[in-house]
Amino acid sequence: MIVQKAFMAGGLAIAIAGAAPAQADPRGADNDTAFIASLRQSGITFASEGQAIAAARAVCGLINNGEPALQVVRDLQSDNAALTLDGAAQFAAIAANAYCPAQLQSPKS
Repeated sequence: MIVQKAFMAGGLAIAIAGAAPAQADPRGADNDTAFIASLRQSGITFASEGQAIAAARAVCGLINNGEPALQVVRDLQSDNAALTLDGAAQFAAIAANAYCPAQLQSPKS
């Protein structure tokens, strides 16, 4: 299991909206380090740093391909049996903050 702790976070939309955009290059190793640190700070545990990073990058791929936020969270949850919906939303928010911060910004009208 990549993620094994439940959270009292709101839905993905609320979690992503509350996350601060990352300052570093979303593809760099610094983001990997920051992402892992954010997971640990949030209390999210995982079996492998590499698997957690791959899952986070997959989250951004799904978001970039237009998958609805709730479906991204459900995908995470179905791939990680011990993960609650709230835990998946927390993981997705941390992933988006680290690897696809442009997705955190509201579209301008």
